[in-house]
Amino acid sequence: MKVFFIILSLLLTCAVQAQVKMRDVIKQMPDSLLPYLNQNARLDFIDFIDSGMKAEVSNDLGGKSQLTELTDDYASLTMNSASQIQLRLLDVNETIDDARQIICLVRTFGEGMRESTIDFYSVKWQLLPKEDRISLPSYTHHIMLSSQAPELTIQRETSLDIPANEEQKEIEKVLNTFKWNNKEFKIY
Repeated sequence: MKVFFIILSLLLTCAVQAQVKMRDVIKQMPDSLLPYLNQNARLDFIDFIDSGMKAEVSNDLGGKSQLTELTDDYASLTMNSASQIQLRLLDVNETIDDARQIICLVRTFGEGMRESTIDFYSVKWQLLPKEDRISLPSYTHHIMLSSQAPELTIQRETSLDIPANEEQKEIEKVLNTFKWNNKEFKIY
């Protein structure tokens, strides 16, 4: 009987710690995070990808939205010509909502000079304090999540009204790369 309880305990621990996949994250995403792309449209994304088709759907604003990339831990969605969403599952050293993963969501807006926001969620879509996960610079920035590794790049663009000389560029781009250390993004 003692062996039975040990095995049951191990099985439950493994079930609780099971790895979430990005397709499940997209399916369970609250409609409030993508107000003009409901759950049926997100499910269609997954069906189209599984069928080898272009994952494009009509959104509630009368335009087209597309799931442009999907892996087990990353997704990129083009909401419209001026809006993109990137998602990445990040491993953590702690258990949050019965999992050892959290979701990083980056929203990017604008054409030309782009601006991004970043948020972190549990796998059950509970908002987590972002200050615990990244220290953002105070300037306007464009955040790009890597599809290959748990890291992100923050690009700052500054425009100069009148260059002082010909060697000075009108737009200066500064890139900072942050790597995930299972607790927070740190610059390296």
